[in-house]
Amino acid sequence: MQKIQEINKIIEKTEQKKEASVGKLNALGERIDKQAKQIDIISENQQLLQNEAEELKKATGKLSGNLEELKAEYAKMVFTAAKTSNKVNKLSFLFSSANFNQLIRRYKYLQQYSSAREKQAVLIQQVRSELLTEQVKILQKKQEQDAVLREKITETQNLQVLKGKQTEVVTELSQKEKSLRAQLEANKKVVERLETMIAKIVEREIKRSQEREQLANRRNQNKKPVITSNRKAIALNVEETRLASSFSALRGRMPWPVNSGFISSRFGVHNHPVLKGVRTNNNGIDIQTSAGNDVNVVYEGVVQSVVSIPGTYMVVAIQHGDYFTIYSKLSNVTVRNGQKVGAGQKVGEVASDTDGTSELNFQVWKTFDKQNPENWLRQK
Repeated sequence: MQKIQEINKIIEKTEQKKEASVGKLNALGERIDKQAKQIDIISENQQLLQNEAEELKKATGKLSGNLEELKAEYAKMVFTAAKTSNKVNKLSFLFSSANFNQLIRRYKYLQQYSSAREKQAVLIQQVRSELLTEQVKILQKKQEQDAVLREKITETQNLQVLKGKQTEVVTELSQKEKSLRAQLEANKKVVERLETMIAKIVEREIKRSQEREQLANRRNQNKKPVITSNRKAIALNVEETRLASSFSALRGRMPWPVNSGFISSRFGVHNHPVLKGVRTNNNGIDIQTSAGNDVNVVYEGVVQSVVSIPGTYMVVAIQHGDYFTIYSKLSNVTVRNGQKVGAGQKVGEVASDTDGTSELNFQVWKTFDKQNPENWLRQK
């Protein structure tokens, strides 16, 4: 429910802009997905309740049968006891014994018979009480089933409303194909600029690390031969090796850079949500959230770049050994070049586009290799 509430807030923000947008479409798509999953959960609960109700009915039927058997047995006992209820019959039964031992056995029999009848009466009462309890449980289970059914009907109606809104947005966006294509071309240029910027940062750090390694080798008093590092790899020092190793261990359990939101655009090449036959590429993931939300660094490192790129607002690049994390589409930044930052430290805030969409573009690189951030982030 918390995720649904978060998405509802994002939808409300996008709906403040009357015009349709891809951001609004993405938010509605995510909401529909969560709504469908919610209905699936309700259906599972419905089936569980049905199974429990059937088990209760079986238990009640068994108890009813036991109760009838106990009543029949008790009736026989009462009938038998009635025939020997007067003292004369009991005394005759006792004193007609052939010997003293038989008398003792008959006396014990009368005692045991009386005790058995009393126990039977108590057992009947216990079974009646259990049967009543089970009948109350059945009634409660029926009420639960009715409540779940009503919830399912309501949620299904909500789903249909959301799908209707989604169709309206798709229809409106389809009528803006020209502007969507123009926006798509602008986004491609932004992606290229950002990719070039990151590649330059990596190249710079490779060169810097190699110069540092060569200087260390020249100063080596043992005059060992200079080791030429891989031109495509960063020559890590002790601290950078520690950072890279501990960062690598974060795979699958990395904290999210924002505390709320959903993935609106995934890593790699995928179909455009509106334009048929058009495919887009994402070097990271877009996390749609609320404007002004804090953006936090996912792990300790060193800030290597703070720049402004037209179309993607502010960008922060942080180095973690030979890994880099990129945070773009920031409205403002709270860190500076060369600054050491700790895990969870705020680096800026999420910006909002002119169409009311607020999303963070988050990327993970290992030198020149782009990583899928979803493989690194922990499950929400």
